Amino acid sequence: MRLLAITPPASLAPRIDPGVVEAWAAAGARELGLAVLLREPGAGVLASLADPRFIGLRLALAEHGIPTLLSLDPASVDHAEAVLAARPALAGVQLRGDPSLADTGRWRDLLGERVIGRSCHGATPDTAAHPVDYTCVAPVFTPHTAQLGVHKQAIGLAALRRWTAAIPNVVALGGVGLDTAEACLAAGATGLAGISLFFGQSGATSQDTGALCRLLRRSDHAGPRPNDHVSQARQRR
Repeated sequence: MRLLAITPPASLAPRIDPGVVEAWAAAGARELGLAVLLREPGAGVLASLADPRFIGLRLALAEHGIPTLLSLDPASVDHAEAVLAARPALAGVQLRGDPSLADTGRWRDLLGERVIGRSCHGATPDTAAHPVDYTCVAPVFTPHTAQLGVHKQAIGLAALRRWTAAIPNVVALGGVGLDTAEACLAAGATGLAGISLFFGQSGATSQDTGALCRLLRRSDHAGPRPNDHVSQARQRR
């Protein structure tokens, strides 16, 4: 995956315009390897799947063939069947909070070849052989989307380089924008993630996504294409 659009929290965006998917598609983001992560801080699996903010977005993503992932707590294994049965279908999940090797292994057993990502934080890479398709490392820079009562220390480009040198398929998150994206790619990130970058005002989002896609096309970093994560899972198993 080269681009990961993460939904903003409800406290900042009570409504999500499904029309943003059309802007991403028009910019060529789907062909570059765009996926969307449904994420509401603190929400469980069932609440996230039933979230009315996500319904129109999920339908639009399915119509455009853009993979949809769900952010969830690694401990919510009791709801794996709900993930598998979700309609429109989910491409996979991203495990929150620096999941352990046991966590990622358990979810791999439950989800089979579906996409599994993990959220990791801090400057020291976790180099265990996790059975995941990508690792989202954050925050590289100070996040653009602030959450009340949450303070995240930016790890910087040097730490990002340590992650990319140690493990494959690192997606950079936190303060990633048009002014920092190229530096993240130069540090070895194969993917770029963001919230406000993709879910801003419609006109700005269209322009920013288009500019980001042009940057990626110029980049020498040929990250995994839209369906590569499936073949990677098959090779691993």
